[in-house]
Amino acid sequence: MGIKHTLPYVCITACLLSACASPPPEAQLAREMAGVSGQSPTFINGYHDGCQSGLSAGGNNAFVYSKDLSQINKNEYKIGWEDGFRVCQSRQVQRNSTNRDNFNYPYLPPNTGITIGVQL
Repeated sequence: MGIKHTLPYVCITACLLSACASPPPEAQLAREMAGVSGQSPTFINGYHDGCQSGLSAGGNNAFVYSKDLSQINKNEYKIGWEDGFRVCQSRQVQRNSTNRDNFNYPYLPPNTGITIGVQL
């Protein structure tokens, strides 16, 4: 098999591998924040912190739990944080599930946290 025949395989492999790469954390967070541009700065700050926390809780190790305790008593911050957490955690869990399904991993049952003799 000459170089002429292996080049398409190399190109296809490179394309597939680049599709697996995750965006940098800043880019992912900016993409997640795209829908909240018309809100108040307090809501946006809450959504930003909640989204980081949700991505972390959803299994993305590039993010950490974040909550500004000096603003937690502000209703807009609290609502923004809760919205950001729910939306971003849900999206991250869905991405994790999709990635696992697309690469034909052996079946892994969901971790329910329920035990009946064994951890499910």
